[in-house]
Amino acid sequence: MFVRFRQAATGVSLCAAALCLAAPSFAQPVEEMDILQMIYKDTDLVTPTRSPKPISQVAENVTVINADEIEAINAHTLADVLWHVTGVQMDIRGGPGSSTSAFIQGSDPRHVRVMVDGVTINNLADDFADIGSFPVQQIERIEIIKGPASSTWGSSLGGIINIITKSPDPDRKIGGVASSSIGERTTADLRTELSGTVGSLGYYIYGGGLTSDGLTTNTPDDKGDMYAKLLWDANRNARLQLTLAYDKGARGDGQVPLYNVSIKDSFEYFFSTLSFNYAFSDDLSLDISGRVSTKRNKQFQNSLISGEELAKTVSNELDAGGSAKLAWKKGIQSLLVGADYDSGSVDSADFGGRQTEVRWALFANDTISLWDFSLTPGLRYDHTSTSVDFVSPSLGLTYSLFEKTIFRAYVARGFNSPPLGFISFVNAGGFTSLKPEEVWSYSLGGETAVLKYFWLKVTGFINDIRNVITQNPNPPFQPLNAGKQCRQGVEAELRTIPLFHTSLLAGYSFIDATDRETHQVIKNVPRYTYDLGIDYNDKDTLRGALRGHYIWWNASPDANAKYTAMIWDLNLAKKFFERDSRAVEAFFTAHNIFNGAQYSEGVFPNPCRWFEGGLRFKF
Repeated sequence: MFVRFRQAATGVSLCAAALCLAAPSFAQPVEEMDILQMIYKDTDLVTPTRSPKPISQVAENVTVINADEIEAINAHTLADVLWHVTGVQMDIRGGPGSSTSAFIQGSDPRHVRVMVDGVTINNLADDFADIGSFPVQQIERIEIIKGPASSTWGSSLGGIINIITKSPDPDRKIGGVASSSIGERTTADLRTELSGTVGSLGYYIYGGGLTSDGLTTNTPDDKGDMYAKLLWDANRNARLQLTLAYDKGARGDGQVPLYNVSIKDSFEYFFSTLSFNYAFSDDLSLDISGRVSTKRNKQFQNSLISGEELAKTVSNELDAGGSAKLAWKKGIQSLLVGADYDSGSVDSADFGGRQTEVRWALFANDTISLWDFSLTPGLRYDHTSTSVDFVSPSLGLTYSLFEKTIFRAYVARGFNSPPLGFISFVNAGGFTSLKPEEVWSYSLGGETAVLKYFWLKVTGFINDIRNVITQNPNPPFQPLNAGKQCRQGVEAELRTIPLFHTSLLAGYSFIDATDRETHQVIKNVPRYTYDLGIDYNDKDTLRGALRGHYIWWNASPDANAKYTAMIWDLNLAKKFFERDSRAVEAFFTAHNIFNGAQYSEGVFPNPCRWFEGGLRFKF
């Protein structure tokens, strides 16, 4: 423990000294500032209830990450961004592009639903979301809902990671960004994006590639991806939008010397959406959208000694569906009603051939704002052809006690549907059918800026879960509903306003995961995390971000885990030219600068210290 905090203090001192020496000028201290408006403007609308509203009316525990924050840490993939979010724990198993899992409030990674433009990117077979492969260049904003959001989104016991992609630039015919970086072990990232509007047609196009020889043993990566969004304003009331995304790659996933096995995989992902929005009036609007996604995954296990192929898994997925939403805003109310429909299939010999699933749902929620209060009731009914139906109610309350203080309370019932791979195993063996995992969730918290130079947010939560899906310890090791769990804890975030262009930030989360029948602490659920950082931004030439992240993995003794140190990353960027909308910027990142160890399994260690740098052109 002493080593971790000694490294934390050393890291903070190092960054403070570096930024002060590099800073070309200083600003006067800020005397008065509404810090809530510094963290996010109340005019910035978020969509945890699928209808835009000010974050001061959001009762859920939500964190919002914008494109500027993503650029400041020189992130490659979604995993790099989530690594620094308080309340989210990441199991990093290699360098950029490696296969990675995310935990929210101690939930299983398959309980975290990841969505892009309304498309769920979790696999139908196992509910795994490949956040390690998802690029960040096209991301405008990420909204992270911590805790079940089933009354709005359906199956999502742990939380939602909702990605909103960039829209066409409405003020220019053509503009964009080109960037390239190179680092150790031939790690390289190339990206280009174009954006603009011609007449009533807007476009955003992105293409990029990521490659590496691997920063840990047997973790090479080679992938390419593209994204396009077309937006047509037919008239002032009607808008049509088309998106296309494609991602293809191959990578190594490490090795297990004890069993003479090396692991690698290849993937090919595609999704597309078509949506139509019509405003009947200033108060009433209709949104209709369709979506389709395909996934092709292959996983290989080879002998470390001979290279002989020991096992191969091939899975093909197809999912298609649509949604309809009717939003009405009048006076103190913001009402939304809607429906979702999806039909999916998984074709794999490992699951006994082709497995299918049909899902549909009806949902409604309302936000009622009166004086300093905001009340948000919600209700959703989900039907799934492979499991039982489920009703998810929720109720949220916000209260602005002072001008700079908001209290939040939220209660919800949520669920997670068994993935198709689990269901096919159970059905093939003739075992009892799986039920959805259920949760009653309670959260209470608030945020305040009553202290002159500080913003503080604290949230406590309790998640009571039953019908937990576990693996039968006896042959044939089928999944089954067994036991009850309670996951409860607290998370806190602290930020300071910029003084001399510099601000400090800190985060802490504690999770107590207990088996409600044995009253034993559940192993392999992250127990607590620390986040520390310093940001510097003079808005003219220099930016800097030092981030320290520590996770106490609470791993089982046989995992041979190691988490003795906080991992520190230093990000720097300097502009050499800026005129109008054009700029040239050089950036540099030192990863794991103290060469610390932090991993949950001994066979999947985190990368040691490594460096990268590059150039970014904006035009």
